[in-house]
Amino acid sequence: MRSVLKRRPLEHPYAIPAFPGSQGVWLIRVGDADPLGYLRSRTVRGGFVYDVYAHCRDDAGGRPWVHTATSFNSAVAWAVQHDAEIRALIARSAPEPDVWPPPQ
Repeated sequence: MRSVLKRRPLEHPYAIPAFPGSQGVWLIRVGDADPLGYLRSRTVRGGFVYDVYAHCRDDAGGRPWVHTATSFNSAVAWAVQHDAEIRALIARSAPEPDVWPPPQ
């Protein structure tokens, strides 16, 4: 139990936590460019996976899922490496209505 409490928060220069110090949802943004999308962690069979969603809304009003990775850094790296494809999806979709960072 102590090892879990001592675990450092996940960090990446392109992943901004929803709230300072929080874990579980991050905005993916490279520099001052418009956001690429969101990263969300979820548990699977005793471990974690990281889902990447585009920064837009689909026809049903949800954020389009684009990738799942087995590590936090891999998920962020995949999104950055697929910038052109994600931005093309964003251009074809409805804009993201939520303000980032969320009001506290």
